[in-house]
Amino acid sequence: MRKTVLARIIKNRQTIYSILKRVYERELTPDFISKMRLIIKPIKNVDVISSTEVKNEVKALLQFVEEITPSNLEDIQLKLAADYARLFLSIHKTPAHPSESVYRDGAMMQAYRDEVLQSYWDFGVDVISEFTEPEDHIATELSFMAFLCEKSLEALKKGKAIEIDRLLQTQADFVNTHLLKWLPDLVKDVVSNAKTSFYKSMAIITEEYIKLDRSIIEDILEQTSPKVELLEQLMSVFESFDTGSNLLKKASSKESKEAQQEKNSLPAPLVEA
Repeated sequence: MRKTVLARIIKNRQTIYSILKRVYERELTPDFISKMRLIIKPIKNVDVISSTEVKNEVKALLQFVEEITPSNLEDIQLKLAADYARLFLSIHKTPAHPSESVYRDGAMMQAYRDEVLQSYWDFGVDVISEFTEPEDHIATELSFMAFLCEKSLEALKKGKAIEIDRLLQTQADFVNTHLLKWLPDLVKDVVSNAKTSFYKSMAIITEEYIKLDRSIIEDILEQTSPKVELLEQLMSVFESFDTGSNLLKKASSKESKEAQQEKNSLPAPLVEA
């Protein structure tokens, strides 16, 4: 595969993970919503999308965006904020808090949070202090995937083939070991409880995209041509979407020392990993 083609694939993957991270990170601002019709570019022929489920949800998303006007902006913002609170701030028992430990262990800040945090430390990053949710929150895990894509691009530019393979394998492992182990249950809860088509559509698109991305990563590692049509189609919709800031930062020497101390206090299997 040509270097330029691989770079475009990885860059598109990074952008989409950043977009999805922003959806789950916090409520959408009035300014963000008011610009959404310009941000989300319409597809003249949505039928080019091969996945029927993704096609239907993209249609629903585009219809939602087209209905935004200056006169109904405040009402839409309030409805989206209320829906975000209902879905992701544990206002009700269902959906549960959007973190891996809750969905897999039944409570916050459990073993899966420790595993995810260890993955961040292995790459010298930590969650920014401004983001106060647990490290295994859906937005943070998506942000980590975007970060790994960014590091893959850097390795590609420097011609570090072994490092690219290591980063891609890490991404495949993270998707299989973490994201796809609990995200489908979160999506089911969002679809069942969302009051707006925006969050329902974005939840389904999130799951379908991550499943697609798993196959893309596997194809790249196996040196076969990945099927990137849907990836390109989604980029044509979201390429100008505001991704916000990364939720991860480079750990300072002090933070690294504290992280190492906490690492040593984790259960032995996690220390060995």
